[in-house]
Amino acid sequence: MQKITIDWSYPMDIDHILNDSRMSDIGIYYITRKFGGKISDLYIGKTVYSYKSRLDSHWWYWLGNYRGKKYVRLGTIVRPESISDENLRQLINDAEATLIFCCRDQLIHNTMCTKSCSPSQRLHIFNTGRRGNLPAQVYISDDEWAKD
Repeated sequence: MQKITIDWSYPMDIDHILNDSRMSDIGIYYITRKFGGKISDLYIGKTVYSYKSRLDSHWWYWLGNYRGKKYVRLGTIVRPESISDENLRQLINDAEATLIFCCRDQLIHNTMCTKSCSPSQRLHIFNTGRRGNLPAQVYISDDEWAKD
């Protein structure tokens, strides 16, 4: 099982995030909303192209369907430190699938990877920074892994 660390940014208002300097980067993102004094977890996603392209498509496609103030945290894989672009893209794909599967009961909008999950490799993810409701550590247990 490979260990990785994802560092999460401060939650940024969805209406202003597209102006952030990191919008050309790739990684994982976590969308939440605040409505009626309560914070809900909406979605975990990934992009191997750019945050801007992915977040822009969400806004027009489905985010407007949810009332309240929406926030986005950007997740950067900080460990392992030196990996190839191809390996980074694979880690992003596997990390997204693992996070969704492990947090499926709290995510409102995700539909993929909620019943079963088949990342190319098993990950033990350490979430650091402003992780919101995400657990400090997630991984797919032996029992859950065997079901795939």
